Amino acid sequence: MMAGLGCFANFFLYQAFMTGSYNYRNTEVVRMRRVPLPVKLAVSTSLSTYMVFLLYNDHLYNEDLYRVSLKYRLQFDDQYSEFLEGQKIENSGFIV
Repeated sequence: MMAGLGCFANFFLYQAFMTGSYNYRNTEVVRMRRVPLPVKLAVSTSLSTYMVFLLYNDHLYNEDLYRVSLKYRLQFDDQYSEFLEGQKIENSGFIV
């Protein structure tokens, strides 16, 4: 889904900003006909990649989901429970 969103964003960023609307005005702010195609593609791809990266990180670290996962981790993660038991045994010698 993220790759599809990136392709969609890349296409529309390129169409919106990297091609000029030469039918409606005589001069462009940046004359896009003089900018090479690889540079235009690199700029639009980097912008869409950055947007997808921010969206991915925003959904990856959702605080509510993290809180729920910590709440039920002891019930469903046997390896973590064993790890905690091992930690209690190792740390029990240091308790004064």
